[in-house]
Amino acid sequence: MTRSNMLPPLQRQGGLRRAVFALTLCAGTLAVGANLGAELGAAQRPADSADISLISLETDCFGCSTGERLVLRRDGQASLIVTGKARHRTQDQVSVGWVGGDDFEALARLTLAQGFMALQDVYDDPQTRDGAWIIISIEHSGGKTRQVFRREGAGPAALDVIEAALQDLRGRIAFKRKHL
Repeated sequence: MTRSNMLPPLQRQGGLRRAVFALTLCAGTLAVGANLGAELGAAQRPADSADISLISLETDCFGCSTGERLVLRRDGQASLIVTGKARHRTQDQVSVGWVGGDDFEALARLTLAQGFMALQDVYDDPQTRDGAWIIISIEHSGGKTRQVFRREGAGPAALDVIEAALQDLRGRIAFKRKHL
């Protein structure tokens, strides 16, 4: 008779029970960790359009004489920052205006409906380095920001829709130039 056969049945199975307990503990820890990770990912996305506090569109290119950044805030403030470039002898300009609450809300809803939060961070052709580019940014819940970069129109049609809506709204805002 071997030594393990001489042990009482509970002690013989003790090693197996410890292994099952350890595996159960590990599986529970992994499940809690996965759930926590999913909750943290969800916390980094706005629950609805009301959580979005700022939407911006930045455009530029290597050969452009200026770049632009349109910033729209939920509180109604709108700004258009034009960045001049020395090689083109252009100047920086800042203009301010107001965006209506309904317009901002419609734009916020559109970005979410187009799946902006699930888009890739970058849409770019590695062979193109000097083409026109845009960055669309959304700030939400406590200052968290989500940005999507695209160059030369790369990426899904959702970005075309969001960019067109931003450009349309930009055209309807009566901006007044601030003197720097």
